[in-house]
Amino acid sequence: MTDQEFAYRAVLDPEMSHQVSSLIAYQELNDNPLRAVIWNLRREAWTYSPEPAARFLYDDRYFDETKEVDRPTAERLAREVLHTELPSEQTLQAMCDEGQRMGWTYGPPET
Repeated sequence: MTDQEFAYRAVLDPEMSHQVSSLIAYQELNDNPLRAVIWNLRREAWTYSPEPAARFLYDDRYFDETKEVDRPTAERLAREVLHTELPSEQTLQAMCDEGQRMGWTYGPPET
C-alpha cells in the first residue's frame, strides 16, 4: 500500500463533442507498474484497469481525448456526467491493492 495521492484524467469522447465519457484515477510510482482505476462505462462500475488506462495516459494517439483534472473536478464530473460517485482515495488504494494482488490488467473477470 502507498500513501501517494492519485491523479485524475477525464476521458473525452471525440464522437460526442468531447463530452466526458469516463474518468481515470491513477498513481505513477517509481519502479512500480501503473496503478489505475477507471470508470467502465459498459459495466457501469469502477474497475482496476491499468492496461486501458495506460493507453489513454501514454499513447499519443489519445492525447486529445483526455484532460488532467483535480479531485474536486473529478468528483463533480463523476456525479453530474457519469451519474456515479468517485471512490475515496482509501477505496481507490484498496482497489489497486486487490487488482495487483489478483494480477488483473483489464478489470476483474466478468462472472
